[in-house]
Amino acid sequence: MSRAKADTLRIVVLMGGDSTEREVSLESGRAVAEALTAAGHEVDLRIIGSVADVMAMTDLGDWDVVFPALHGGEGEDGHLQALLDLMNIPYALSGQWASAVAMDKSATKRMLRGAGIPTPDWLLVSWDGEGTRPVASGGAGAEGDEVLDLNRLRVRAKRELGFPLVIKPNRGGSSVGVRIVENAKAFDEAFGDVSRDVSSVLIEAYAPGRELTAAIFMGRRLPLVEIVPRQGFYDFDNKYTDDACDYICPAPVHSPLYEQISGDARRVYDLLGCRGVVRVDFRLDETTYTCLEVNTIPGMTGNSLVPKSAAEVGIGFTDLLTDLCFDTLRRTRSLR
Repeated sequence: MSRAKADTLRIVVLMGGDSTEREVSLESGRAVAEALTAAGHEVDLRIIGSVADVMAMTDLGDWDVVFPALHGGEGEDGHLQALLDLMNIPYALSGQWASAVAMDKSATKRMLRGAGIPTPDWLLVSWDGEGTRPVASGGAGAEGDEVLDLNRLRVRAKRELGFPLVIKPNRGGSSVGVRIVENAKAFDEAFGDVSRDVSSVLIEAYAPGRELTAAIFMGRRLPLVEIVPRQGFYDFDNKYTDDACDYICPAPVHSPLYEQISGDARRVYDLLGCRGVVRVDFRLDETTYTCLEVNTIPGMTGNSLVPKSAAEVGIGFTDLLTDLCFDTLRRTRSLR
């Protein structure tokens, strides 16, 4: 590995990948590379087709840090992180274990439930090797695992979760494929749409209320952000369309509720063993809040939430990214 100068680094930014979030990754990657270049660092922006492409990058050891700007799929679920660990390449953000757990929504919710952090009830629906037999695992432990047809699955979802409910891929982000189902009549079509190209689906009790997100930056709690879509809910289109949402930071939440939500976000960061920066998503209904999921490679686009939260306390985008890279070097060198 090269030796960084006092104030500059040589950084490889990885973007692209083969997940459904590829276009978001490309936008994040370009924004990260532009900001780090503007800060005076030497940056090599690389587009990959899949994580396997990284194996051919024999020069990564000549750079100081790899910054993954990959969203979803093997770029965020621990595969890339495990590969870089094997290659002994320093990289920013969370490691393989935290990445793997956070990408699996059901696993994250089990961890939250075990730690006493409120999260909506859920069913995990997965398939056997033939891809033909859905098996539902109850997050609330109601009935355990059982083989279900669609009719029995609908009945069980109605009995245990009620309507409205949310159907979404168990592994994914950017609200890709998320459907809010208002009644039993709409269940079959929505489940079919969401499950078409995935191997596991999360059916979750709908959590009403305000959309909040909490960023944890190198162990520091940043201000909460409230997201107010101008129409519909905070889906993929609203996330990545200019002026589709209003963002309020810090979120207008009174104490001690504000501190409780922010504190639970920090607990999640520690429980998973996260590094760098993460975003933890919540819903708040008057005085009741629930934790929905964790993002270990949060978006870094013009509409992304972590940069908005950091800016509220005077941390500019370039400083945010530079601090993450230098933190990686301090951490990896201390382990050698």
